[in-house]
Amino acid sequence: MLTAALIIGVLVSLLMTELVGLTPGGIIVPGYVALLLDRPAALLGFLLVALASFGIVLTLGTRLMLYGSRRFAVAVLCGLTLSVGAQWAAPIYMPPYVEWAGLGFIVPGLLAHQFDRQGILPTLLMLAIAAPLVRIILIVAVRL
Repeated sequence: MLTAALIIGVLVSLLMTELVGLTPGGIIVPGYVALLLDRPAALLGFLLVALASFGIVLTLGTRLMLYGSRRFAVAVLCGLTLSVGAQWAAPIYMPPYVEWAGLGFIVPGLLAHQFDRQGILPTLLMLAIAAPLVRIILIVAVRL
């Protein structure tokens, strides 16, 4: 199901980027978020990690020369580090989710990078359109 969500998410992301000119958080983010839509606590944790990563990148950007691929790498590393911390702390508050493993460590950093590139509100609005659309297509096509 993760593979189908990612494939559909890439297609929806590309289509939305071509039509509107804004990305819904990156090319694989909508597919990943579509799998979290039925678990608000996991979705909230994901968004908090992405926002915290963005805040760290902004803070570090005032002290360090962060541009281009270096800024992208710092966003992904911050997301990765905070995701590991969230996975460690999550069993205290809620049961662990499979989505935090592997891909789930990288996706918050990708979303943070898009926050940095096009702003928080445009990115979240596009994601709020793309992720449910991916979920609907998954339900209809894959019988989720």
